[in-house]
This record gives sequence, structure tokens and C-alpha cells, in this order.
Amino acid sequence: MWVIPFLIAVALVDVVLGDVLVDLWVSVFPFFEAPPGFDAGEVLGLPAVQAQLVNAWWFLGLFTVFAVFNTFLGEEFLFRGVLLPKMHGVFGKWDWVANGVIFGFYHLSQPWGILSSCITGILYAYPARRFRSTWMAVILHSAQSVFFIFLIIGIVLGLA
Repeated sequence: MWVIPFLIAVALVDVVLGDVLVDLWVSVFPFFEAPPGFDAGEVLGLPAVQAQLVNAWWFLGLFTVFAVFNTFLGEEFLFRGVLLPKMHGVFGKWDWVANGVIFGFYHLSQPWGILSSCITGILYAYPARRFRSTWMAVILHSAQSVFFIFLIIGIVLGLA
């Protein structure tokens, strides 16, 4: 039952506050603005790209493999499975906040989203710390991947 409020919180940060947080971050650090044409939503929204991806099941398979290795075996195992338990000695009871901030700065490849990644990282780290299990963080982080898998299925089936 604890998954539901955390899923709602993560969805609110990603969907409702996402653009506000990006605008705030970029207004403070304008050199972190996303380069033009970098948004995957814009690229996947182009009719020519969508036409190329109809019946491209390899694209769905590639994204699924990427999501499993990045979300579960990569980020969550590293940050919540390895780092978070060891961070208590340095950061004490605020180890989950420090873990979320480090998670946010880990996403330096997308500097416009660092603030948003810090907040979602904190939302992933708190239940992992509270329940002493990475599974809650894996579920929360994987929900985003599952959402995108359904969107990609729509593109591959030609429904987009």
C-alpha cells in the first residue's frame, strides 16, 4: 500500500512539476538549457519518424532491454542497493536526501533536469531507506519505464 502514495508523488513531480522545475533550474543556470532538437518527445512526434517505427519491434525490444539494465540493474542497484546503506555512516539520518541529490547530479548528461532528478531521487531513496529494501525504489523507478513501454507499443502498432 505504500507504493501508491509514492507513485502519485513521483508522477506529480515528473508530470505536473517537471516543466516548472526545469524552467526554475534553467533560469538559475541558463547554460544548462536543453539543446534544440534534443527532446525525444519532439523527435518521436514527427510523422516521418513514427512511420519508420511502425512494426519496428526491435525498437520496443531495445528500449525494454535498456530500461531493465538502466533502471533495475544500473541506477537502483547502484544508488539504493550499494550506496544508500553505506551513506548512513557519513550523512546519518539524512542519508536518503544525500543519496537523492547524488542521484540527481548523476544525471549530468541531461543538466536541465538535475533539479527534477534530485527530487525524484529523494522520493526513490526515502522508501528504500525506510523499508530497508531496494524493491520499493525499483517499483517506483520502473513505473516510468512501463509507461514508456506502452507508449512505444502504440507507436510500433501505428496507433500514434
